[in-house]
Amino acid sequence: MNPSSSADHLAVRLQSPDGTQHSVGVLHRSRDYSWFESNSEYWETPDRPILGQVFEQQGRSWRPSANVRLPRWFSHLLPEGRLRDAIATSVGVKPDREFALLQRIGGDDLPGALRIYESDEDGSPPAQTIEATETSHDEPSVLKFSLAGVQLKFSVRSTDRSLSLPATSASGNWIAKLPDPRPGFEFVPEAEFAALEFARAAGIHTVDAELVSAHEIARLPEWAPTEGNALLVRRYDRLGENGRVHAEEFAQVLDIPTGRQTFKYVHANFETIARTAAVLVGEDGLGQVIDRLVVNVIVGNGDAHTKNWSLIYPDGRNPQLSPAYDIVPTVAYVDSDDLGMNLNGSKRFEDVRLDDFARLAEKSGANGDWGWRRAQEAVDRTLDAWPILRAALPGQLIDRLETHRGRLALTR
Repeated sequence: MNPSSSADHLAVRLQSPDGTQHSVGVLHRSRDYSWFESNSEYWETPDRPILGQVFEQQGRSWRPSANVRLPRWFSHLLPEGRLRDAIATSVGVKPDREFALLQRIGGDDLPGALRIYESDEDGSPPAQTIEATETSHDEPSVLKFSLAGVQLKFSVRSTDRSLSLPATSASGNWIAKLPDPRPGFEFVPEAEFAALEFARAAGIHTVDAELVSAHEIARLPEWAPTEGNALLVRRYDRLGENGRVHAEEFAQVLDIPTGRQTFKYVHANFETIARTAAVLVGEDGLGQVIDRLVVNVIVGNGDAHTKNWSLIYPDGRNPQLSPAYDIVPTVAYVDSDDLGMNLNGSKRFEDVRLDDFARLAEKSGANGDWGWRRAQEAVDRTLDAWPILRAALPGQLIDRLETHRGRLALTR
């Protein structure tokens, strides 16, 4: 895509598990106003893949819109923090001019099974636009993908021979989370890796991950920190060479507003997450939420907001909970950190008790005693896995986590 293009229409295409590209609709822009219109043909396609739960709820006539920013579901596709600023700089716009940002990055490496191209008003991408997107190699690939979150991370391509940012039009199959150079945030990649291994041992389905030297990643921008280890996380929305699995964050499912970092924490609570999982995935989904909440409380992860819970659509239509990701022991770095969102009216880790999971289950339409037992079993597995953290983390970090664990009502 030409970042200087003044195109006012973006075609939204969604890939089925069999590789078929479906024309879902068109994002339009008029001055500072943008809106989305879906295609009738998409809705009439048998066994069509699902773009997002909010579109299913609202129906084919829904036209979500926004001023300056994109409609919420599409706004959540864009990165936050430093990467957003870099993309905005490359386009020559302010970071809140989201239509231009999506115009820049939409064709290559968006989350899930989406591709978004400059188009005519009816949604037909001009042939020359697609050709340019697929053959151009003169733009920094760092500015051609999108990953949610404020932590500095990049979509990278791992092969038998190399690890690098993908070339233009290629899709990354791993996420690289770089070391944090700020004083007081040493060993964040190592801490997240240990927390993921700990969670897996406690029975959580987590993303695959490994640690590598950040210097091993080729084609990083000059401003990216490379002193220390990077955490490599395998992308669950990618299959093989070119396969894609559609996914959406709970922030998209719940139509959470964007524009402020706090919105992903304050516009929902863990009861909302649990009820949504119970409705869309079933009792197994609710059980997984309980298990993950127990692990987050005990490991001190205060960043399990609505963008860190996701659905995946392996068959294109039926949602499952994605593997757990972004499990970070934030209490080791942030004094007096909390859960981020409310559970039974409180954000304090110390306030969480087994009875809270009984209430959580009841509010989600399940039996309270079942929720209590599920949480107790999760506590037992999590405490059994604790030696993994003790063996993996530097002394100062495990000392903080031991102190945190000692304050918890849930572990007594």
